[in-house]
Amino acid sequence: MNQIDQEFLDFFIDTPINPPRNGSRLLLKPTTHGENFDIGFAPIPTSPNELPEPERFTLAYIVSVIEVILGKRQLRQIARNTHRFVYDSISNRIGTLSDPPKIQRIHRSYPIEGAIEVVTTLRFKTRIRALVFRFEGVDGRWLCTEFDLL
Repeated sequence: MNQIDQEFLDFFIDTPINPPRNGSRLLLKPTTHGENFDIGFAPIPTSPNELPEPERFTLAYIVSVIEVILGKRQLRQIARNTHRFVYDSISNRIGTLSDPPKIQRIHRSYPIEGAIEVVTTLRFKTRIRALVFRFEGVDGRWLCTEFDLL
């Protein structure tokens, strides 16, 4: 690669093209949605080994969110594991579903240590929709940092 190509790539890429080979891993940088924190109050990534089992936790959270949107559960019951940005998004969806859906499939991926991305397919009578989440291990708990009902 010549000098011009490298300068061109450096303009777009903030990190080196070749990751370090010293055995280091990618580490989670918690999602903040633009919030600024005082020193000592910023979210701290937590190792998945110190967090609840992800499959059970995500299933319980998915069911809870569906119940909240249906109006069958209080929104504050999911507050501890929900980022404020996502909490507001879910609160805007309360009452938008009339019939309870059936969960068809839950797909989980682990893009980086300490993060889970979940896609859930829901069947509503004749329609199928997707419910998507991102969870991050932050401050000793799983925190939902992204949510959408497609």
